[in-house]
Amino acid sequence: MTFGARLVLEWSFIGAVASWVAIAGAFDQLYLVIPNEPLTLTLGLGLTVISLYGLVHSARRGPRWALIPATVAIIAVIAGIVTDGSLLALGLTIPGFY
Repeated sequence: MTFGARLVLEWSFIGAVASWVAIAGAFDQLYLVIPNEPLTLTLGLGLTVISLYGLVHSARRGPRWALIPATVAIIAVIAGIVTDGSLLALGLTIPGFY
């Protein structure tokens, strides 16, 4: 396996984990571990943005077959960004939302 392929697969795994953290934090599963909802949403949002950046940069260096897991991970990461970003924005604008 080439270095580019390994890099894409690593970032795909990191993206999948980050999107799980983002979506689990939005639906109160991660809230049992960290009892501060804005903190879990911000953590999920930050991890997904970092993993999206890594996925985009590594996908350019990897082989064509590695674009399949990268695309799946990017879709999951974008879903996590939209979920956490929306809930964080609503919580910051509506008093008592959390």
